[in-house]
Amino acid sequence: MSAEQVVRPADSLRIEATWQWLCHAVDDMGRPAPGEPHPLSVAPGNAVVPTRCSVLLVPPVPRSAHVARDFTRSALEHNASAERLDDVTVTVSELVSNALRYGRPPGRDTDPQPLLWVAVWERLSCAVCGVTDDSDRVPMPTEPDEFAESGRGLQVISALSDTWGWSPRTGGGKVVWALFRL
Repeated sequence: MSAEQVVRPADSLRIEATWQWLCHAVDDMGRPAPGEPHPLSVAPGNAVVPTRCSVLLVPPVPRSAHVARDFTRSALEHNASAERLDDVTVTVSELVSNALRYGRPPGRDTDPQPLLWVAVWERLSCAVCGVTDDSDRVPMPTEPDEFAESGRGLQVISALSDTWGWSPRTGGGKVVWALFRL
């Protein structure tokens, strides 16, 4: 397993806590129904670690979604078909956009800087993209007006991924993730 730090270093304790959670969560998930959010719980024990993991500290700039898409495409280009890679990159764009829009905890004025995790499990023939943020706000799909210009992100994530979900993080915040069978 290798992990890459991109852009600039982040809080190593938060990275470790999130990474351990993702490892346990994916291994304990089983076979979820396609397109449905799946609740995950951390089970104690030794999880099989992914073959490869890449991490990006997402900068809070107008090009953040583009940076995240390029990073994801680069991380998965040898493991996924072109069509599946398009699904993953669009989903990552939505995850990152949501984290930047809604990931700030109440009372904090600084721009959120979510972490994007792209992990590949060859044993499971899947990839998981997870985005962390500092908000405890639960991600809830909405039914926006047909002419609304936003509000469909979780619907897009549900349609393109095999399953998605979220989990609170120790110390606050959450991980919103999407799983793709490759």
